[in-house]
Amino acid sequence: MRRFCLYFSFLLAALVVAPNANAQGGLNLNQTYRDIIQLSFPAGNTQIPLPEGEWKLLGLQEDQSFLVTRLWRVHLARVENDTLFGYISVKINHDLPAGLGWGPSDFCERENIYYIEVKSNRLGDVDCWAASMVLIEFKNSWPEARKQMHNTLLAKNVVIPQKMLRAVFIRRTEDNLLTLRYYFQRHTSEEEDFSTREDIKTWGRNWKPKVDAGFLGKLELIKR
Repeated sequence: MRRFCLYFSFLLAALVVAPNANAQGGLNLNQTYRDIIQLSFPAGNTQIPLPEGEWKLLGLQEDQSFLVTRLWRVHLARVENDTLFGYISVKINHDLPAGLGWGPSDFCERENIYYIEVKSNRLGDVDCWAASMVLIEFKNSWPEARKQMHNTLLAKNVVIPQKMLRAVFIRRTEDNLLTLRYYFQRHTSEEEDFSTREDIKTWGRNWKPKVDAGFLGKLELIKR
């Protein structure tokens, strides 16, 4: 039990340090990505599936602790017509954890979300995803990487919607951790209607196999 508590203490006491350009496993600030981000860390290989379009990495943060040497927080944005069309938040471990491994997620136990599906949520085995509509309001509690992206967008006079559709995917094993949050501007066009919470729920259900395959390093096996 004491080792388990120490694990959670790590999450609360993580220190923010500057990213090391030689140890980011494929992550580069201000780089534009399409389709898939390939990550190669000592903890393993992971692929991050990207929706259609160009996604620019505008926020990058390295967390450091005594249990896990490094965690990366990554924020990517897609801008269309000077408006934030979407952004993606990634949290992933760089090194293998010490002790008992990754614990359950409080997020997977939330009841105040439009839709949430929990396959498992226990020590060494977390698999859940959720869909909702959220307010986008600056908070001091945001990770530094998210603040970095937000401030960059404001400096470029990019319009940030007050409400966005969001899909969250959380996967954890004893060795690996991955949290993905996809945010989209509500929009309607001749090609699609993507404006309601039900729309993001449908999208999330169809997107989850890609997240699962990428978490296992096998995204190339999923037809895109």
